[in-house]
Amino acid sequence: MEDVADWIKTWTEDNWRAEVLAWIDMACEAYSIERIGPLQNGSSSIRAVHRRVPTASGLLYFKAVAPGQLFEPPVSAVAAALVPERLVMPLAINPERGWMLSPDYGATLDELATTPLMWARALGALGELQREVVDCEEALFDAGLQILDPARIPDEFNNALTLHASLPAGHPLGITTRDADHAFAAFKDIEEACAQLSAGAIPLSLEHGSFDRRRVFAPTDESNAPRILNLGDAHWAHPFASLARPVERMQIDFRTSADDPRIIQAIGAYLGAWSDYGSPDELYELVAPAIRISPLHTHETWLQLLAEADEPTMLRWAPMVLEPLASLASATA
Repeated sequence: MEDVADWIKTWTEDNWRAEVLAWIDMACEAYSIERIGPLQNGSSSIRAVHRRVPTASGLLYFKAVAPGQLFEPPVSAVAAALVPERLVMPLAINPERGWMLSPDYGATLDELATTPLMWARALGALGELQREVVDCEEALFDAGLQILDPARIPDEFNNALTLHASLPAGHPLGITTRDADHAFAAFKDIEEACAQLSAGAIPLSLEHGSFDRRRVFAPTDESNAPRILNLGDAHWAHPFASLARPVERMQIDFRTSADDPRIIQAIGAYLGAWSDYGSPDELYELVAPAIRISPLHTHETWLQLLAEADEPTMLRWAPMVLEPLASLASATA
């Protein structure tokens, strides 16, 4: 398994699988749940490995995260305790090993027809979640959630470019001085976007980081709120940055541009959750600057993910760290 991260190799070892199974069985026993079959393979990536757990009470889901995202299980548990109707509460977590066992809530919204109404419902659920946790910064920070305040992002952008440009020649995450200067051309634009966000009415909250319809369970009862999952890319930041991926995805889904009325309608459903801070028309002015700085959130996520990676892994995945910085410069050009 050449050029594979050390933690991915661990996920394939018999000893690791045996330890996982023992931990799952212990968690199931605590809930009087009977496992009725072997673990079933789910998706795997550099970020996490997933396994389905068949039980007499239905499927459970096991997730092991990469070392750079060990915060996800405790943050998920704390956030779900704060808003139990909005998130998936893990049945058990092992914070030291990055393990999480969660119940099944059925189909996610991406398994249903792609419609403007479905996107509006997904974004409305996200906005409601973020609105409900605006006063929970301390609890989520203590659980391990990183803060990315727009007021500090310009300096962090400058520091990131300095870091990458100062790495030795040939380092997977290194960039040339010329590339750093090219990216720095976006500094004024980023500074203006951050100033607009800092001066705006919306407080910092749980910025999801990778939100789309796959991250939302469709409730079986229409009176219940959709549950949101997967906080591995989350930050405590300007919440509107969470719109970056949905807007991009909707443009693909509907084969259209960002100003399409269907996309505007879905964004309106999201902004409606923030109605006590202003009307959708007033708050819409903050959408573009939040999306503008969202690549810096992505950069921080991948930089943290690769912090413990070996050189071959860094070499393979370095573009995921560097491309967000390049995209900022491209948007300015």
